Amino acid sequence: MRVAVTGGNGFIGSHLVNELKKKRHQVDVLSNSIEKETKGYIKADITDREIILKVIPNYDVVYHLAGLLGTSELLTKSYEASRVNILGTVNILDGALKNKTKIVHITKPNYWLNTYSITKYAGESFAKMYHKEFKLPTVSIRWYNVYGTNQSFHCQKAVPFFIRWALQNKPIMIWGNGEQTMDLIYATDAVRATIAIGEKKEFEGQTIDVGSGIETSVNKLAEMIVFLTKSKSKIEHLDMRPGEDENTKLCAEVDILKKLNFKFEYNLEKGLKETVEWYQQNST
Repeated sequence: MRVAVTGGNGFIGSHLVNELKKKRHQVDVLSNSIEKETKGYIKADITDREIILKVIPNYDVVYHLAGLLGTSELLTKSYEASRVNILGTVNILDGALKNKTKIVHITKPNYWLNTYSITKYAGESFAKMYHKEFKLPTVSIRWYNVYGTNQSFHCQKAVPFFIRWALQNKPIMIWGNGEQTMDLIYATDAVRATIAIGEKKEFEGQTIDVGSGIETSVNKLAEMIVFLTKSKSKIEHLDMRPGEDENTKLCAEVDILKKLNFKFEYNLEKGLKETVEWYQQNST
């Protein structure tokens, strides 16, 4: 099967590409950050409508990950985020219409009133509309708090930043009181679940949760990382950053994953231990 992954050279995208290759799919990464095209890597900006309409019909399935992310980071970048996250997604969907390419669209939970959440929900809504009105095979995957090896620091995410601060014995800075909860899922589990859902026709037109189904407070996460790194870091709390709700409680609905007999390979302790070891070996 010919498969494309937009944003496939990013953190989760790279894990997804590896897993798809294990299943012997022919996989191409579509990204605007590729300097020179090589086998399996195609330079394509999702906002370049002409290129996307030409490229997408070549595939049986497209996993659409590319986009701008960041909660507080995008608050003052609404135009650019809308251009990339909304119009870029529409370009992908329009490109898929010609040969009815299946689109596995990645979205997010916690629909806060911020630029990132608004643009991702708009993309999710368009995916559902294209399925309803044009019979395009689409499914949206709602990723919860995915973490793991190879995650960058270009926007602030709890796990990589907490680990970096802990390894440097610096204070671990938590927005708000830290009692807000996350649903943390290791990257390889997230992409395995995503593929399992994407392969099933019965979920088309829907949005499906991918998470562990277990809540963990931000305070608890910080404490676990301090322990695993044997750090001298202290936890400090800051005012909640713009665009977020201090009282957020996140927990994925995992009934679909249970129906698929999906088996998680990582619990939180195992996943954090492996992630900490990776950052210890790749610290910058």
